[in-house]
Amino acid sequence: MLEFQDISIHFGSQEVLRNVQLRINPGEHVGIVGPNGAGKSTLFGLITGEISPYRGKCVVPNGHRIGYVRQHLPDAASQTPLVDFACEGVPELLKIEQRIHKIEHDLHEAAGEERERLLRRLGKLQSDFEHLGGYNIRSRAEATLCGLGFRAEALHNPLQSFSGGWRMRAELARALVGHPDTLLLDEPSNYLDVPAVEWLQRFLREFQGTLMLISHDRYLLKSLTNITIEVAGGLVTRYPGGLAFYAEERERRHRTFAAATRNQDRKREQLERFITRFRATSTKAAQVQSRIKELEKLEAIDSPIVTRNTASIRIAKPPHCGAEILRLENAGLTYDANHWVLRGLDFRIERGDRIALVGYNGMGKTTLLRIMAGQREPSEGRVVLGHKVKIGYQSQEFAETMSPERSVFDIVAAQSAEASSGDVRSILGGFGFVGDAVSKPSGVLSGGERIRLAFARLFVNPPNVLLLDEPTTHLDIDGRETLEKALDDYAGTVCFVSHDIDFVRRIATRIVALDETGVTRYAGGYDYYLEKRNEGSPNTTSARNNDATGGRGKENRRERAEQRKQRTKATRGLKRQLAATEAEVDALEQERNTLAENLAQRADAVDFAEINKRLQEIHSSLDRLTRQWERIAYELEDVESQ
Repeated sequence: MLEFQDISIHFGSQEVLRNVQLRINPGEHVGIVGPNGAGKSTLFGLITGEISPYRGKCVVPNGHRIGYVRQHLPDAASQTPLVDFACEGVPELLKIEQRIHKIEHDLHEAAGEERERLLRRLGKLQSDFEHLGGYNIRSRAEATLCGLGFRAEALHNPLQSFSGGWRMRAELARALVGHPDTLLLDEPSNYLDVPAVEWLQRFLREFQGTLMLISHDRYLLKSLTNITIEVAGGLVTRYPGGLAFYAEERERRHRTFAAATRNQDRKREQLERFITRFRATSTKAAQVQSRIKELEKLEAIDSPIVTRNTASIRIAKPPHCGAEILRLENAGLTYDANHWVLRGLDFRIERGDRIALVGYNGMGKTTLLRIMAGQREPSEGRVVLGHKVKIGYQSQEFAETMSPERSVFDIVAAQSAEASSGDVRSILGGFGFVGDAVSKPSGVLSGGERIRLAFARLFVNPPNVLLLDEPTTHLDIDGRETLEKALDDYAGTVCFVSHDIDFVRRIATRIVALDETGVTRYAGGYDYYLEKRNEGSPNTTSARNNDATGGRGKENRRERAEQRKQRTKATRGLKRQLAATEAEVDALEQERNTLAENLAQRADAVDFAEINKRLQEIHSSLDRLTRQWERIAYELEDVESQ
């Protein structure tokens, strides 16, 4: 049992934790949630003894073994062999081993009683070493690493040779080798791709000890935890249930406290009104004094901290575009002409698609997004954008591309020389930045605020296609839910990479999976993808990576070039028709707006009947032109795809 007894923590003038009373019982699987920077990791520091409280104490039973997987990965430059790194998970063994070596050295020069004392001490240390499993720790480490997916031949490779996801597994192996009674996990999914998150969930589900998990990953919290602890505003609140129970109970508590606060405010107002009215009336003196005492006894209701981020993301309506958004034709990328990151990609994205790119790290998901966004040219093949397609691309490093000294307003204004100050403020208001918030330097923004700013920057020139690379990385749970709602309401096309399984499940209607064999498309969402993957015979269309001799030859490329030449001639007339239709639509929409303004004036000279008649005609014409535009766009798409 772990117990926090009246703990308070201050970092400078900031009160991080206040009067924390908390107990973690053996075998509980605890999810720790709350805004970024609220002090969740501080709880782990108190358990491990790395942080000392300002007041109170954290009680950890004697001999209680702690396994700690930190938020930040082990040193990527470490030359320590993998198996040795895992063995270091029991620091007591290292200390005992050092003492044993020292005593063995001292025995060469010792004699008499000193030698007897050293021998007794050596026997005790060897017994402790055996009790902690020191004599079989290496075989245990090897078995644990292999159980986590490492190949036997890779166990002696230096730590730096592994990717971030595999180093996270190495850190977990290091924690498990010591057979911990309590396992502390701080954002373990940060460096994991979707398949690795699934693996982690399956692995931890069988853990028999006490599990404490800090995470914004709802998939892990829902499937692994049965107790939820909220850390917010210096307060720590325990909820006797998982994430769904916590969400419902938190809202119920807020409603209860809000009602109690309203009742108390009404009571206070009545008392103060009576006191003010009858203070100078001698016949009411006793009653006034009674009311004053009653008022003094009213205690302020300690309402729970509101942790939900109520700022919304309102994404603008996307501009018109063709039915085909983007097409990859035998596209590939190599950096050295020998090793291909991607090759032989042939697939298309259609208007309205919600596509998630999934696969292990290193399979080229981010590279594929960059190729589609025009950030990187393919080494072979080509990328064809559809008619009037405007791409909005957000990279993993979007926060680093914003100068921390520049204000929110300046960052958005810099994206368009044509946008007025009012336009910029209006856009920022749509993403939750109002009043003085537009003057904040970007460096002080939270993760949720940064993602909203990044979207505001994208929508200065509204795109009709969003390419998003790990958009949830900097977001807490509420921020992820806000982004999900915004993308649900967005009428454009979305293609994204994310390791948040709940986010993928909520947003994606199609899955594109990347692996060693190539790219496989699944005509359904994440659950459909899992079903077909587990069956081993997906109802999919595949584009496989080709080697230098197995790819399409020069003859095929010449044929495609001739076909493109013929299509170009055939599409010119259709494009002219499309442009003429769009011009008519723009003219009618402008006339409609002018007539609407005239109606609003309510002047005597305005012929309301005539204006309403014309508005009906415009409405019918716009319907007809919209259908005409779609027909031409589809026809143009069919010609271009031949």
